[in-house]
This record gives sequence, structure tokens and C-alpha cells, in this order.
Amino acid sequence: LPPLKNGGEQPTGFRKKAAARPKASAVKKEPKSDGSEDGKKTQIQYNPDVPMSKEQLTAWRREMRRVRNRESAAASRRKVRDRIEELEEEVKCWKDRYDEVMGRLGQAEGKKEEDEE
Repeated sequence: LPPLKNGGEQPTGFRKKAAARPKASAVKKEPKSDGSEDGKKTQIQYNPDVPMSKEQLTAWRREMRRVRNRESAAASRRKVRDRIEELEEEVKCWKDRYDEVMGRLGQAEGKKEEDEE
């Protein structure tokens, strides 16, 4: 395995395959005993289910953050694509409506010219 920047050895669970990664157990921090949270969101701690050294834990958390970030970015891109598709459909509807109105306007102008003759 390639060494980490800090000199430690890379943990074995860092392959791109999801099955090879150690699973995380998410633990939410509880609000203060008086019920106030000082306007902060509840923070989620990610802890591996297997024991690791401090360097391995740091590397594991970094990798898990990368995975979460990658998933979040993919969801964001998917959301943008969906919105673009919606807008393209809306543009198509407006173009069809415009063509219909212009056709009716052309017919009305043609009728008007016939009436004037």
C-alpha cells in the first residue's frame, strides 16, 4: 500500500468498492441539557465499526468525507439536470404557444385583407 503523507500506512478499507470499506455508525450529538442548541445544527459523528489507529481513523474519516461529498455532488448535478429538463419542456410549450398565436394572427390578417378587397 502507498504510504500516507504523514508517514502512516494506509488502512486496508480504502478501495473504491463499497463492500471493502468499513461501515460507519453515525452518532448524533445531543443538545444541551437545558434544551437549547444555540441555533446550531445537530452534528453527526462518523465512527468506524472496527478499531483503528489515530492515523488510520483520520484517513478513514477523510475518505468517508470524500465519499459523502461525491454523493452530494452527484445529487446536485442530478438536480440541475432535472431542472434543465423542466425548463426545456417549458420553453417547448411556450414556443408551441407562440407558433399557434402567430398562426392565428396570420389567419386574422389574411381574413382582414380579404375583407378589404
